[in-house]
Amino acid sequence: MGTIPKWIGGLRQLSYIFLNDNQFHGDLPDTFCLETSKLIDVSHNHMSGHISYEIFTSNGTNCNGRNAYDNPQRDMEFVTKTKTYTYHGWPLYYMNGLDFSSNNFTGEIPPQIGHLGNTKVLNFSYNMFTGPIPLTIANLSQIESLDLSHNNLGGVIPSQITELHSLSTFSVACNNLSGKCPQKIAQFSTFDEEGERGFIDMESFYVSGSVSYVMVLLVIASVLHINPYFRRVWFYCIDVTITTCYYFVVDHLPVPTKYKVWEPRF
Repeated sequence: MGTIPKWIGGLRQLSYIFLNDNQFHGDLPDTFCLETSKLIDVSHNHMSGHISYEIFTSNGTNCNGRNAYDNPQRDMEFVTKTKTYTYHGWPLYYMNGLDFSSNNFTGEIPPQIGHLGNTKVLNFSYNMFTGPIPLTIANLSQIESLDLSHNNLGGVIPSQITELHSLSTFSVACNNLSGKCPQKIAQFSTFDEEGERGFIDMESFYVSGSVSYVMVLLVIASVLHINPYFRRVWFYCIDVTITTCYYFVVDHLPVPTKYKVWEPRF
């Protein structure tokens, strides 16, 4: 299909942009203005590259004169809260959403995303975003559905996210997040662990890993102590491994004779 033409984002009266399920590739044009647009869906394409911070702010000339409060007379489908809903008429006036899911976008999520204060749906899932979750995401006071799953995001989940009292769907599954999960308070207490799948509490990880390592050593030692046959096989394998490693070094590395202080005896 090619790339998205820049003139699409530059249309001053364009409030609803649905380019999903095509074969678009390349960068998202910086002529888009997400702050004053109502619904933008570019999901399920092959788009890539970084997302410019300029598309999240109305300071540029691209956003001036936009009519984001029209009343379209056709049905529009948009995915929110993991389901597809159909909007028509005046309900669209109250609906703001952004769907970048299922693409190949890279880089960090720009902190200017906090300028989208009226956004109700934000879906950045199934991309390759890196870096931390922006602290400014707490400025999305109207957000109802937030999906950042299946990326390469790192760091911790900002504790400020518990202040999003309208949030009803939340997922950061399958990322590289660490640290402690925010307190289960207010609206955040309604989410189950499925939405946090892929979140690693590093303290618990180290403790559980150490305990598992010690348990494995104890089980091996117990089996070798109880069963003489297994003990003989174990030491035989160790002897074969040491001998093999020794001759590998001797055959492949120029080791001076004076350093050959040990040879296995048969």
